[in-house]
Amino acid sequence: MKRPLVIAHRGFSARYIENTLTAYRAAVAAGADIVESDARLSKDGQVWSCHDATLQRLIGDPRAIADLTSSDLSAVELPGGERLTTLRQAVRQIAHERPVLIDIKTDDLDLIDAVVREVRSLKAVKQVWIGARSAAQIQRAKAMEPDLSLLAFLPDYAIVREFEEAGARAFRVWERDLVDEAAAPLVESHRAIWVTTGGRGTPFLVGDSSPDSIRRILYRRPSGILLNDPMLLIQNCSGLGPTSAAPMDLAGGAST
Repeated sequence: MKRPLVIAHRGFSARYIENTLTAYRAAVAAGADIVESDARLSKDGQVWSCHDATLQRLIGDPRAIADLTSSDLSAVELPGGERLTTLRQAVRQIAHERPVLIDIKTDDLDLIDAVVREVRSLKAVKQVWIGARSAAQIQRAKAMEPDLSLLAFLPDYAIVREFEEAGARAFRVWERDLVDEAAAPLVESHRAIWVTTGGRGTPFLVGDSSPDSIRRILYRRPSGILLNDPMLLIQNCSGLGPTSAAPMDLAGGAST
């Protein structure tokens, strides 16, 4: 069996502050196949690599990303002297060495438009996956840039075909849902399944995992696994063959 794609969730966020240039560099150095970065719009319409709607969890600051200008966000200091990054900085850091998965954190079309424009301006279309939460976003991204690779963050496993028809090439499933009856038709299909570890009914935070959990996920033969510690997956795949496809392809490792 080939190993799945190793997708570093918010960079190497198990060891470094998420969505920072340090976390992205460390994910590449650790051997991740794809590095994920989040995306939100600032008050002045710039795309920033921020997961949460506010700065509360990161630094105890309740202000919302959407209410802050790029100047405000540039001034934010994270622990250890780290800084928030723009999506432009993130893609520049990662894309010359690894594909980038951009997680669209809101369901509006303005953010999709801004992300696609940014990726296009960096000439990074063929090095980017965009993960979206609505079929309308998938359809808009595909219409703007047909060569983009698109991942569906499905709000409901029953509507997978709607996302597929809009242009999605891969589909995210939560770790817990690998054994959920509602997700079974998707998990058992021949589609490319990318699993996010932890969260939703597991004892772990989103992206965290354990060797036992990794082995249970591998049993389902997903095409990719998103996790905070890429080394955890790499170490637990030591007996498997290398991934059977380039990160921009879909074979990802599900074959035997």
